Amino acid sequence: MKTALCQLLLMSGLLSCAPVVLASEQTPVSSQDMTWLKQQQSSLQTFQDAMRNQSFQLPTDQQDLIDKLQQDIGHQQAQQEAAEKKSFPALYFVSLGIPREGLLPMLQDAHRYGIPATLRGLVNNDMRQTASLMFELSKEDKNIGVQIDPTLYRDYGITTVPALVVTCPGHFDIVRGSLPLKAALEKVVERGECAATARQLLGGQP
Repeated sequence: MKTALCQLLLMSGLLSCAPVVLASEQTPVSSQDMTWLKQQQSSLQTFQDAMRNQSFQLPTDQQDLIDKLQQDIGHQQAQQEAAEKKSFPALYFVSLGIPREGLLPMLQDAHRYGIPATLRGLVNNDMRQTASLMFELSKEDKNIGVQIDPTLYRDYGITTVPALVVTCPGHFDIVRGSLPLKAALEKVVERGECAATARQLLGGQP
């Protein structure tokens, strides 16, 4: 009980600063800030769960403020994630299961054109195995990289890889198959709705 009371007093002190946080909720946040926000959201939930097991309840105004903070953090997080997804003019969907002699040039092209190479998930759902494969690839080219986001596969209906998605306001084009990335972008330029985006990505590249 003593520990819980100390936690309650500490949270009360933190809550006194909450208006400053709420007043700044419209300010764009960095990735580091977003990580901090996620940690705070988790801490608030943990605090609430701990309080449910105690013999006392928070005052209604403090409980309402905790709920409001959680809602605001969740809303800010959703906005940030949506903005990050919308910020990519193109996405290159690949798999670490593709043979290295084919995958390495794909990742190098993705880096060259500034297009995020995107995985559906971890290799065998194993972070260490995934990191090990990327480490081996990075020995050959330290500039390559990937992001993992299964929601993007769902959003664009990607079921097979490799696949290139080029976006523009209100539309997107998909080029499927093992075309070189440059050829895939040129295909969009020739007959895609997002030809202007593809042309911009190709600009200045040999």
